[in-house]
Amino acid sequence: MRIPQRIKVYTHRKRAILSKALKVALMLGALFLTLIAAPISAHAQESITIAGELQNGTTGVEVSPELTVTLDVFNLGDNLDTRNTVADAQGRFSFEGVPGGDGFGYIISIEYASAVYMYESDYPLTTDLVELVIYESTNNGEAIKVKSHTLVVNGADPDTQLMNALELVGLENTGDRTFVPDISQPGIMDLLRFSLPSQTVDLDVQTSMSGGQILQVDLGFAITTPVPPGAHEIAYTFRSPYSGGKLTFDHALPFGADTFRVLFLNDIGKATGDRLEELEGLILGERDYQLLEATTLEVGAKLALEFTGLPKPSLWQRLQNTVSSANFLSLVIPGAFGISLVALLAYVLLRKKGLSATYAGNTSGHANIIEAIAHLDNEFDQREIGKQEYLQRRNELKSQVLNQPLSSSHTETKPTSEETISQDKPNAETDRS
Repeated sequence: MRIPQRIKVYTHRKRAILSKALKVALMLGALFLTLIAAPISAHAQESITIAGELQNGTTGVEVSPELTVTLDVFNLGDNLDTRNTVADAQGRFSFEGVPGGDGFGYIISIEYASAVYMYESDYPLTTDLVELVIYESTNNGEAIKVKSHTLVVNGADPDTQLMNALELVGLENTGDRTFVPDISQPGIMDLLRFSLPSQTVDLDVQTSMSGGQILQVDLGFAITTPVPPGAHEIAYTFRSPYSGGKLTFDHALPFGADTFRVLFLNDIGKATGDRLEELEGLILGERDYQLLEATTLEVGAKLALEFTGLPKPSLWQRLQNTVSSANFLSLVIPGAFGISLVALLAYVLLRKKGLSATYAGNTSGHANIIEAIAHLDNEFDQREIGKQEYLQRRNELKSQVLNQPLSSSHTETKPTSEETISQDKPNAETDRS
């Protein structure tokens, strides 16, 4: 019996293949579980304690007791939790049971004397004791010094005739009190002020300081952001319209500047200014810039800047800008409309005059047409013209009589003329026969 033996051998081989497949599946499953478990273990949460201490950086001033400290917990940018605690008489505070792990971040903040002070850190914190320094406040800006002020002109659009500019300001509060502008009192307007051209659009202000708002002031803007002691940066961008390839700008420096620079892209024109010395150009990002510089500028200094050679729009673009401008729409279009009305009025008056002359001549016109019909009938009778031409010309003359209006004094003659015409035609045809 060989057949059962073959079946038995085949069965053993099948079991071996199934056993190998099962082992491979188990190995792949274990690898899959390992890959899944790895991220979970990497982002596993833990519970930590964040401790800190408040310090007052103003000379001779101690930390006030019972100040409220706030902790914001973030995970991958999302605010998960906000907690508050009260510092003790020595300014110490702590937060227990805070979630920690990769992807977590923390902001510890306190509002004191109209200013906000913050400490920011990702997990893990680099110190066991967080030191958060606070200051007393003042509305006197004498301690504010502008270390550097740079104006960068990096583009100009010939179609819109707008020049793109960026200004970078590095300032420092050299005192030991936070400068907080007081806008509640009309007589005190000691603000952080910045100069702009007379016309600007798309103003955007960024700063390393927190709080405050932007205010529009004469020929520029101001910010009410508190300025703590130390160095800070402010950056703002704007676009300014120019005309004829030229833009002039009286740049004011309310706080003066240790160094003022102008970086102007060489591809779009040239920059000049009083008290500015032209230095060797710079290459930034593979673009060539003209460099102008002035140093030791006093508080309230003004620099007359002039940008020339800016790209102009093409002839076609200038025509489009002229047609679409508000002045053209408000002045030229109504003028053209008025001219059209005058032309239309003249046409109506001339036409009315012509029609009056036509009506005045209608009396003699009818008699002439009737005479022409009689003459035509005579030509047909004498066989000088054919029947087809005769009928066509007679119908034309008849239509002229019917289409011309008659004055009231001649309405009685119309039936007689009609009757004469209608009688002439049969007679002429009879004679023709």
